[in-house]
Amino acid sequence: MNRKTVLFGSALLLLASMLLLSAKTEDKKKGFDAKTLEKSLCYIPIGSYMFEDSSRISDYKIKEKMVSLSAFYMCNHTVTNEEYGIFLADLKTTDPSSYIKMLPDTLVWRTKTSFMEDFVKYYFRHPSYQDYPVVGISHEQAEEYCKWLTRRYIKDPKRKFKNVVFRLPNLYQWDWAASGGLAMARFPWGGPYVRNYKGQAMANFRFVPDQCIKKVADTGKFEIDYSVMYDGVAGDLNDAADITAPVISYWPNGYGLYNMAGNVEQYIDEIGITKGGCWCTPGYYLQIWAQDHYKNAQSASDKIGFRVSMKVEN
Repeated sequence: MNRKTVLFGSALLLLASMLLLSAKTEDKKKGFDAKTLEKSLCYIPIGSYMFEDSSRISDYKIKEKMVSLSAFYMCNHTVTNEEYGIFLADLKTTDPSSYIKMLPDTLVWRTKTSFMEDFVKYYFRHPSYQDYPVVGISHEQAEEYCKWLTRRYIKDPKRKFKNVVFRLPNLYQWDWAASGGLAMARFPWGGPYVRNYKGQAMANFRFVPDQCIKKVADTGKFEIDYSVMYDGVAGDLNDAADITAPVISYWPNGYGLYNMAGNVEQYIDEIGITKGGCWCTPGYYLQIWAQDHYKNAQSASDKIGFRVSMKVEN
């Protein structure tokens, strides 16, 4: 055996070892990791605030009441395709029947008004979208994810917190966390504008000219006249996202939470209500107090995702 053959064989062995190590690293990356989860949790302190109930409008004024909250934790981002995929992979081996029920509805991307078939095929499965928010998930599925996350975390002997419960934040928790510690904040970044001093968009949403927004006198709600809409602006002044953006995008609020406004609407504990607005809703829904609605706990949308909150139990 000559020297070149030995070197070639050694090179192949080294390459094989690198590929094996890479595969193991990738497998570890795709599995549940308590430390990674803990790093994403932001502490939301105890406090009181004036809750503005947009569902109760009298004489065009929003009803207000004082709400007090205990401290809790909230994930700094909405659940990603990759994170939800880890949940599914676990179910596939432990509970195949539940696995089928928990699959996201990728057909939510299908629409008659625009070509979205690529998202139907690739948005949830393709590695390019692993850091994007999972959508096509019902409120019921989001709750099941939280239950699984609780069980999975508590099983880890190296976890930081001994006993916890993960769940969807309730309406008051969401509003309090979205404020980022800013009193009377209109948006998670404060406000009063949806752009910063450089003109950059503070969130991923649909730009709507003021002249397109009209208030309905009977209900006090706002409607959009799409006949005079335009697609927005180009360059740095655009929000840089055609649909959703990666969950760690734009700027975090004062508590370290990303995209508490825009990108995807977020389920909360109360069924039927979403918060935060999304990539295709106007800036009105980015306001902390604003609410949007969906049909029932089994419905899903390309506009709605979720994030988890965590309570430490004694």
